[in-house]
Amino acid sequence: MPSLRLTVAFVALVGASLSWTDAGAATAVAAPAPRVVVGLAKSSPVREYAGWLVFSRWDGSAYRLSTWHAGTVRDLPVRSQSGVFDADAGPDSSGKPSAVVSLCDGSCDLYVVGFEAGDRLRPVRNANTTGHDEIAPTVWKGRLAYARRYAPDNIVQYTKLLAAARSRPSDRIGTLPARRCRAVDAPTCRVIKHTELAGMELWGRWVAQSWRYQPDGFAGFRQNEIRLTNVSRSDTRQIASMITGLGGQTYLGPSIASGRVAFFRACQGDPGGCFTDTSGAIRYRISSGRYELAGDRENWSAWAWSGVSDYHVPSAFACSGGDPSTPTEPCAIVRRIGLAWKPVAAHVIRG
Repeated sequence: MPSLRLTVAFVALVGASLSWTDAGAATAVAAPAPRVVVGLAKSSPVREYAGWLVFSRWDGSAYRLSTWHAGTVRDLPVRSQSGVFDADAGPDSSGKPSAVVSLCDGSCDLYVVGFEAGDRLRPVRNANTTGHDEIAPTVWKGRLAYARRYAPDNIVQYTKLLAAARSRPSDRIGTLPARRCRAVDAPTCRVIKHTELAGMELWGRWVAQSWRYQPDGFAGFRQNEIRLTNVSRSDTRQIASMITGLGGQTYLGPSIASGRVAFFRACQGDPGGCFTDTSGAIRYRISSGRYELAGDRENWSAWAWSGVSDYHVPSAFACSGGDPSTPTEPCAIVRRIGLAWKPVAAHVIRG
């Protein structure tokens, strides 16, 4: 298929970056320039695990769930669809790279698939329900975390072992509070409305969550949060929050690696709404609660972090061709190594 020839087309662009591994990159004296690893026709979410990328590849008529690893792009045995995939990459019960994906046909159900040739798509029968949507899935060594949408403003997160009996209920994990206090007019508390779970990431016993919502009666701007919980607990900690302004401030991610939660604060409406002392790549050490920032002013559409490298996709505007009078970044998944992390005070990130 012609689109799969992008492996050859981009090998010259990738060059030395493919000789790097995340394990050895930290020993380099100077970080190399950003490198294109996958060319895209349209913007896509991107998730990473152990050097594997999972993304949605537009083939000219539909999206295909695809992987990239060591310079090779391969479509997974998942039916194509009109929109980007709600999917995550992580280790299966044996530690092998795999994906979990939410596919919708009437309602949305969960499926898993390995990355080896011959692996087949398998439904997660012990978690799927009839009439409700299972969304935002993430997987780690045979454990699944996901959310179920019971109503537009009623989204509940669960965790379950893939090998558990269907008769055993999934365990609930911590979620958003029903009300948000001090969000827009302290000390008033407002009911949360128009709730969206943008994504989750499972790593060991930790689950990071990215939320967007509007406090009731506060039209226009939305509230954004990154929260963290333990699979054995029903409470969460808020590790980042902000209000979406005219710049379209948005959290991309989250990712978890090396004991840190990482995410990216982008301004998708106008990069002028972001400043390098508060925006860009952010990481939070789970054990100490300390924050670090690699400042950027970007309107990227997707971002993921491996623990050493980060991967981003330019804005949807750039991927669609942008303004003919303004240079735009090529539509692709781009890899960077060696971000310039600097300590930052918690109040800068938590709002």
